[in-house]
Amino acid sequence: MKTFIVACVFAAALIALRVAAADDAERVVVKKPFGQHLDRGGPKGGVPQIVYHGGPLLLGTDKVGRVPVYVIYYGNFGAPATVQTQNILNDFLSGLSGTPQFSVNTTYCAANTTSCSGSGQSISGLLNFDTSHVYYDPGASQGTSINSGGVVKTLQHAFQDTLPVVDGAIYLVVSAPDIKAQGFCTSFCAYHSSSNSVLSGHTIRYAFVPDPSQKCTACDGNFAVYGDSATPNGDAGADEMTDSIMHELSETVTDPDLNAWYTSNGAENGDLCNYTYGTVSTDKSGVHYNVTWNHRNFLIQLVWKNELPPQACAAAP
Repeated sequence: MKTFIVACVFAAALIALRVAAADDAERVVVKKPFGQHLDRGGPKGGVPQIVYHGGPLLLGTDKVGRVPVYVIYYGNFGAPATVQTQNILNDFLSGLSGTPQFSVNTTYCAANTTSCSGSGQSISGLLNFDTSHVYYDPGASQGTSINSGGVVKTLQHAFQDTLPVVDGAIYLVVSAPDIKAQGFCTSFCAYHSSSNSVLSGHTIRYAFVPDPSQKCTACDGNFAVYGDSATPNGDAGADEMTDSIMHELSETVTDPDLNAWYTSNGAENGDLCNYTYGTVSTDKSGVHYNVTWNHRNFLIQLVWKNELPPQACAAAP
């Protein structure tokens, strides 16, 4: 949802969220914790309509339209528990491309229409990720307490080192459980942004996804929605982050610069389906999930489908 926050002062009626950070500030769009997500962006509480505002979309960098995804693991991910966290996230990202759930984003194109099929400007629903797209910052180069300015500096540090600069890519900054993320769990679960100040001459699209470990059940659908006592892969941090990553990747391809697809109230296609999971199953322990790939179960939110009204959350295009 697009709201402004300046130096921790909330102004929910405005159109973008801004987090003050030292000498600079980044406009970011947040995934809200459970219980704060109920404004679905419709007029007077009605069914919302998502519309195109003219900005660019991420249509991919190769012939088939794949969008590169890079992950920065920030902080102490060296312990056995957090190595498992990385394995879960890498398995999730390597299997997400082309799935029916992510392909809901193919209903969006660079035109104000509910019929993008065959337009040649539609999002492909394809991602390009493998473990060669992973960068490690185990020493927490910007410290163990990080705000939006610190996330930007983390990106700059990685680019100055070995992380490739790819225009049209999405960069995920994933912080370890030992990193304190200012505002996490109280005002946001994750966020995405676009910046021309990270690296001169480049527009960098990125998302910040903190690892809550066991500390923030308000950002996790298994706990907040279904009352589960565990998560699909037995790692509450990683399992919550897969849901947040689904949210942020979908919003970044459809609204990368915060000026493309959103409702009159500023809600993007992930906001409109926060904590909405569609048809779910339970494993032998009674834990809820709704997708399976790479031999793992995940519980990930649905995405708002761009189609003729009435529009709704969908698990396939």
